Amino acid sequence: MMKYFEIFVVFALFGIMLVVTNAEDDDENEIGMTLDELADALESFAEDCEPKPERDHIKQLLTNDENPHENSKCFRRCLMEQFELIDEGQSQMNKDKVVDMMSMMYADNKETLEEIVDHCNTKNGATTEKCENAHQHGMCILNQLKEKGFKVPEVKE
Repeated sequence: MMKYFEIFVVFALFGIMLVVTNAEDDDENEIGMTLDELADALESFAEDCEPKPERDHIKQLLTNDENPHENSKCFRRCLMEQFELIDEGQSQMNKDKVVDMMSMMYADNKETLEEIVDHCNTKNGATTEKCENAHQHGMCILNQLKEKGFKVPEVKE
């Protein structure tokens, strides 16, 4: 279970929202933790965030909500800054750090991961509002992973 949690953290840190499935769905690509368990685990990361997200905002981050509450977007930005994936005051992701963390899940695909980060930085780097910027980066990475055939872990509801 710890391996799955570490993988989840990798995705959460990037603001990459995970797809939530029903418990009776195929278990092949699930994280192994429920949405509530994952939200519990992320709550400790929210302590120093401003605005501090409510539980529903954390769940929006985890469920791939394309139009989340502003607090969900800001929580994503806060996570990215906490783990130095986006430096404070910057609008582009730190390519080396993002690729290193994503490599925890996709170890044999560093070149493709670099392409994904470059693509998303080019696409979203001009977005100046920091919370929206983080949301756009997260959605971009998720969509690029799917387009390129990567398996994205799922969370049981």
